[in-house]
Amino acid sequence: MMRYLDIPYIERAGQSLSLDLFVPSDQPAQGLMLFAHGGGFARGTRQAAPSARLARRLTSMGVGLASVSYRLNTDDLDLPTRERRQVYANRQRAKTCGIQLKDKLMGPRFEAARQDVGAALTFFRDGNSPVDFTARPIGLIGISAGGMIGLSLAFPSDGMPTYEKPACVVALGATLQHPWALTRQASRCLMIHSVKDRIVSPENCKVLMRHAETVEAPLDIQMCLREGHNAPAQALFSDDAPNGTPYWAMLRNLMRDSGIFNPSLANA
Repeated sequence: MMRYLDIPYIERAGQSLSLDLFVPSDQPAQGLMLFAHGGGFARGTRQAAPSARLARRLTSMGVGLASVSYRLNTDDLDLPTRERRQVYANRQRAKTCGIQLKDKLMGPRFEAARQDVGAALTFFRDGNSPVDFTARPIGLIGISAGGMIGLSLAFPSDGMPTYEKPACVVALGATLQHPWALTRQASRCLMIHSVKDRIVSPENCKVLMRHAETVEAPLDIQMCLREGHNAPAQALFSDDAPNGTPYWAMLRNLMRDSGIFNPSLANA
């Protein structure tokens, strides 16, 4: 595995945001997965678990991983007035739809982080990386807050800055904040959620299931039997879903169907 560390990808208000890139050492990377860490948009780093474990597993499959830093604790006034008002309106609409999250998880902190990770995808697409991913599919895997970022990039809400949609998204212990943005014309997404989560309520999954079924959105929601907010990240590596399929196999299949991973080109 080859490492390219501390790569600046954008500057926000005088703050340089960076990412770490991991690619196979024995073959060109077939595709790329961005990793967005958790932490409630207030804490966390791109070196957080399980980024190292993901990097080892994915590069052994011939897939690259880019672990991305994004702004934390963004103040409301740091967003332009129009964007800030839209964020507030989206938050109220989400509550009306039945989404259960603390206000701070649905405010400007979330939107700033979403824009930063969207910019990281653009960074790779524009050929600014030390490894060329301009013509390769780019997906995203996120934990908690990072999963919310990924889902919102796959299903963006109206009225906010837009970015290229990831080729696929895996969200662990997260929720889509804007269920009205679900659409049939989108990349496939996999959500793995604990049956008991006190930070991101499983009730959000029920709301998303209803909306997804109505529009036939490509959103697969899996409830893992472990309890706790961090349970999905643990289950991904070692557990089977209730139907007997390993969660890691679900990730592999999602990347395969999105063109990020080709089993015939890797010993995985």
